[in-house]
Amino acid sequence: MTFCSHSNFRRLLAALFLLAVLPAAVMAATLDVTGPDGATVVVDGHIMGFLPLSKALTLAPGEYEITSELPGYLPFKTTVALPENRDWQRLQIRLIPMSKKTAWSSNILFAGMGQHYMGKSFKGYLFNLLEAGGLLTAFAGEIQRGDYRKDYLLLVDKYDQAINPDDMEYYKGLAEQAYSDMEEMEDLRNTGLMIAGGAIAISILDAVFLFPGVEVGPGDVPVQTGAIDSPFFTDHNTIKTIHAGFKLGF
Repeated sequence: MTFCSHSNFRRLLAALFLLAVLPAAVMAATLDVTGPDGATVVVDGHIMGFLPLSKALTLAPGEYEITSELPGYLPFKTTVALPENRDWQRLQIRLIPMSKKTAWSSNILFAGMGQHYMGKSFKGYLFNLLEAGGLLTAFAGEIQRGDYRKDYLLLVDKYDQAINPDDMEYYKGLAEQAYSDMEEMEDLRNTGLMIAGGAIAISILDAVFLFPGVEVGPGDVPVQTGAIDSPFFTDHNTIKTIHAGFKLGF
């Protein structure tokens, strides 16, 4: 009787040990990600590597945000749900090539829009600010120029109607000052227009000559430094594999 009790106890310990060390095999879901070679695979903000991955991702049941990028293509983003244990899904990443025509022509509408389209947000905001600042400066200068012009025409009319030489000299001086102020505001308006036009021109040239070339072929797989908050994110927590490949730019 004692032997049987010990035997049953050992079996119970063995069963508990298996449940403790093999949860991933029992309660994991699988996501097989495919797509163009060289595209990054990012799961909930954690980079998992470049396509093609060495094997499918093993994940805990749940919902995940999958993003992917490749130079020369628009970013890819989707949400994948793996609600059940042992779920298996295949995700085909389809990247749309960027259009050079769209990139440079967008800047005609507003400087920097093409840079935003290409994913160069810093340049995009810089060109946005330059054109907006130039247009606002030109608008303010034109309004002030119109006010000074009205003053100038009024003073010229008073000068023409003046009889007393002192009055004539007085209105002449005021008219000359109003004309000078009008010219300054005209220069300010023109400067603002030049800045806005320059921002458009430079942003177009930037989009044409610095348009990101399409890259084909996987590169070095980055090392994953931060573990994802999931007990089943084990297969790709540390990635050291390097895929050999090629890159084609145009």
